[in-house]
Amino acid sequence: MKKAYNIILLLAIIVTIISCKKDFKTTSDYEDITIVYALLDQHDNNIYIKINKAFLGEGDALIMAQQPDSSNYPEKLIVKIDEYNGNNKVRTIEFDTTTLYNKEQGIFYYPNQPIYMSKLTNWHDIIYYIRPEGDTIFDTIWLNQDHKYKLSILYPDTSKKITSETYLIHDFTITKPGYSKIIKFTNDPDATTTIRWNKPSSNGGTDLLYRYELSMVLNYQELSLDQDTIQRSLTYFSVTLTPNENLDEISYNFHDQNFFTSCESRIPYSDPQQEANVIGRYSQFIEIIVAVANEDYTLYLEVYEPSTSIVQEKPVYTNIENGIGLFSSRYKKIKIKKLHAETIAEMNDLGLKFVY
Repeated sequence: MKKAYNIILLLAIIVTIISCKKDFKTTSDYEDITIVYALLDQHDNNIYIKINKAFLGEGDALIMAQQPDSSNYPEKLIVKIDEYNGNNKVRTIEFDTTTLYNKEQGIFYYPNQPIYMSKLTNWHDIIYYIRPEGDTIFDTIWLNQDHKYKLSILYPDTSKKITSETYLIHDFTITKPGYSKIIKFTNDPDATTTIRWNKPSSNGGTDLLYRYELSMVLNYQELSLDQDTIQRSLTYFSVTLTPNENLDEISYNFHDQNFFTSCESRIPYSDPQQEANVIGRYSQFIEIIVAVANEDYTLYLEVYEPSTSIVQEKPVYTNIENGIGLFSSRYKKIKIKKLHAETIAEMNDLGLKFVY
């Protein structure tokens, strides 16, 4: 026991001597770490890139985060994306700084945030299609899905260069429901609806799995006693899917009754007086939305999604060279349907005031 006591006493003396000689350093030397976040979608006519720097100091990090110069570069960086068809550079998309004025309150300063936005570019293609109402509209495609996109961020003094590259997700088809302009839900416990789409591909040619977010949205209008028309929408379900095998088609089944349950609980106003002011609701269309994240974006989301284990420490995932962050792509496909008259009738049986 005495020997053990002597060892403990010796350790205590050594720790005391060391602590007297040198204070414990809680921060390391400053290192310039560039943080980049950007997602490409060929439907977007503007590309936005968020570029910040990591910060470290002796004070309270939460207070430092509220200071713009803690995470913003003082000088304007040289930012561009080069588009390649194979080994041939097709064009260069240049970027300039702009300011977003609507950042929500949070840890970092708000509401103004600097961001890099692409300058004017030429469109790649225009696709025409017919809506359920019968009118023809068009969709502008700004980026070529068969090309590779290389990001370059250069310091004005050329002392540092940050790079990355990504492919786009190819267009795909929502195959079910099919060509009919009408979709029907039945308020029956056994009734189900299937959504199916073929797996999109990226120009990278890899077999890694994609992450999908499937949602369905009811768009409708409300007419009030004072003849005001209000546009409303209801996302009555949204689910994330990451198939555990490399399927050519992905499908999802949901119970029709969930549609009616969601409408009954979420469409009427909780205030009886406000609900009494509604004299009629008009169903416009149902949107079936499939959003896809490519391989890098899928891995990024999986790494940083909330942990359900007792181990909360996250590994760092990045595809940025000479920095950290993400440069990747996403794609969204929307199919539009009108509600069947019998479905609207069943909604009215629930007292939802829908008009044919």
